[in-house]
Amino acid sequence: MRFVHELEHEPSALRPARNALEAWCVAQGVDPESIVIMANELCTNAIRDGKGPVTLSGSCSTQWLSISVQQRGSVSLAMPPRAWALELRIAGRGLRMVDSLAQSWGWQTTADQTLVWARIARVSS
Repeated sequence: MRFVHELEHEPSALRPARNALEAWCVAQGVDPESIVIMANELCTNAIRDGKGPVTLSGSCSTQWLSISVQQRGSVSLAMPPRAWALELRIAGRGLRMVDSLAQSWGWQTTADQTLVWARIARVSS
């Protein structure tokens, strides 16, 4: 079963997206904690750095749960450098969190859009 949620390009759209994703995970019999954290970080980045609406998608199989976040606009993504001073910053930790939680993740950019995806092993709730 697939999940698709369109977000307006504003921070207030994050809470409804998290709630909808959590409900979908629970309906799939999957613990939502890690996937909701990753989705929140990726959607936050998309709203901050992209243009226009953001699409949050999810899919699950017997082994994996995957999410993707698509936004208009090409964004240069890179892991922030690891430095002690950066650990104290509030911003700039989202991709590190995704990297820590996901079994695999990545991104694709074109001149018109950016798609970021993450995948974790399916853990039943």
